[in-house]
Amino acid sequence: MLDPTADTAARSAPGTAEDLAARLLHLLATEAPAVEFEALAAAVEASPPGPRRDEMFLALGSAGRVRDLLAHRRRRERAALALVESARDLASLHDVDEVLDALVRRTRQLLRTDATYLALRDPDRGDVYMRITLGTLTRAIETIRQPVGSGIGGRVVATAVPFATADYLADPRLRRDPDVTDAVVEDGIVSIAGAPMRRGDEVVGVLFVANRYSRAFDTAEMDLLCSLADHASIVIGNAELFERAERTAAELRAANEELAERQRALERAGAAHEQMMPLALRRADLGELVDTVAVMLGGTVAAVGTDGSVLVTSGDGDLPSPLPEPPDDAHVALPGGVPTCWTVPVRAGDTSFGHLVLVTDEVPSDADVRTFERAAQTAALMLLIDQQVGAAEHQVRGELLEDLLAEREPDWTALTRRIRSSGALDLRVAHTVVVATATGVTRAALLRAATTHVGVRGGLAAEHDGRVVMVLPRPDPDAVARTIAVELSRLTGGRVTAGVAGPADTAADVRARHREAQRTLRLLVALGRDGEGACPTDLGMLGVILDGTTQRQVRALLARTVEPLRRYDADHNALLLDTLDAYFAAGRNPRAAARRLQVHPNTVYQRLDRVDHVLGHRRWRETEGGVTMQLGLQLHRLTTQIPLEELVPAPGT
Repeated sequence: MLDPTADTAARSAPGTAEDLAARLLHLLATEAPAVEFEALAAAVEASPPGPRRDEMFLALGSAGRVRDLLAHRRRRERAALALVESARDLASLHDVDEVLDALVRRTRQLLRTDATYLALRDPDRGDVYMRITLGTLTRAIETIRQPVGSGIGGRVVATAVPFATADYLADPRLRRDPDVTDAVVEDGIVSIAGAPMRRGDEVVGVLFVANRYSRAFDTAEMDLLCSLADHASIVIGNAELFERAERTAAELRAANEELAERQRALERAGAAHEQMMPLALRRADLGELVDTVAVMLGGTVAAVGTDGSVLVTSGDGDLPSPLPEPPDDAHVALPGGVPTCWTVPVRAGDTSFGHLVLVTDEVPSDADVRTFERAAQTAALMLLIDQQVGAAEHQVRGELLEDLLAEREPDWTALTRRIRSSGALDLRVAHTVVVATATGVTRAALLRAATTHVGVRGGLAAEHDGRVVMVLPRPDPDAVARTIAVELSRLTGGRVTAGVAGPADTAADVRARHREAQRTLRLLVALGRDGEGACPTDLGMLGVILDGTTQRQVRALLARTVEPLRRYDADHNALLLDTLDAYFAAGRNPRAAARRLQVHPNTVYQRLDRVDHVLGHRRWRETEGGVTMQLGLQLHRLTTQIPLEELVPAPGT
């Protein structure tokens, strides 16, 4: 069978040496790929032996040398162009990191390597660490550090001479660090070359190229790598010069700013009184005062309460932790340290409202100290006014809510008039009622959190019947239920449970929704759902049933399901109800129920049979009967904590 390749080569064989020369010149002129030269060589190889064939082989050899020379010149041109581009980057004064990144990318492209790294010498530790990596497959290479004299980087730093190896792991010239070797193996690196980055007689870093196959780097490639490393050295040297120049300029600016600041401080002291007193007279909030003082003094200002909590802060700086204690007298305290942290007490007579904290990068002038003290006096006046007004408003709103929710039905006309005149509630919009309790914190703390909540969002908050009640101007009780417990828990640091009901469009509706929210709260607690907020509809099937049933129906359901078993447990010291709870909780799996009860499975089977005997039927094991039994168990748990009369109010109540 004939070889088709040989046949093609024979058909493409040149007729004469002149024809071959013409074709070679054409291939060289068009920069044809190597495969076409190889095809032509195969055609000559297939031609008959003789002088003409020998001449053709000589022509092919000459063409090969010309092609190699052209390829070498193209590489030199690319290298020269790269160096010109790098020099252009240096002259353009770009960001240092951008220039180094561009140089590393260009090095990888020119030398056609799998990866390129730029490592710097740590002036404190003396070793070499990676600054930029490109083409790595793992993070191990990015984090290695090479001691001086170890590995290629350490060797280049120690000798200031470029170094290349075709096989890093097998090269006997290298002293390898185990951690670096592990990183090289993990990344698959085989051949590596490195060139020193010099600044004067000092080596400040190394520029590396690496491949994941064995490769010997020739002299031209190493010369190019060294040239690019020199450019990287210039970039880093320029960066240090620029940094030094910027520091000098900054020192000059600081000296000039100090003179200007003295002038501004004098101007601020004269304007401070004119800016702060109107804030107190128009009852601005403490946050506006703190913002004003922060701008005047050019620092970070915080108002701190008597319990050490930050009430409000303004400015870009960070507050110290822990916050400084307030001074014992009425003067500014000056703790040491930089930045400076100053405090001044906020007092009105014998009443303390906490203190102000000022954090600045410079020691304030005498004029600033007087401004800071005047700010504390203004803050005391504002807080005293707010305290007195707030106490009066709280008393009015508390009395209003107490009358609205009292056991005895109020005079609705008079109460509605009081609500309208007080401005506590705007009954032109729908409201949602919340009844909340908390564990882990006091009721006073919960009331403060509720007052804070309504202070931001509007509404009314007060204490009634041992619980905190909120009336919020929101028509969406479901949305309130999803967020209110979480919000109050965050504000108090405790675990808040909230019953929610609504919407309410009139004062009478608010009263009715309060009872629904109160009952929902008690159900949540009884069901073990502490820390949640819920509407009646969030109680699932139980909530729907309780809204549409009567006390007589609940008693009848309990008599058919739970009551016979409860009496049997009491008379025989048995655990039938506990076993049913575990059985249903385990998805009606007796063995899983036995694990919950920590008894033998046979014990559970025997108790379930006893349930059949006590009830006189097995319908409770079926789907419909099982739902009824689970409802009866849940109602039984509720009635042990909440009287049936409260759980299911009589019609009209």
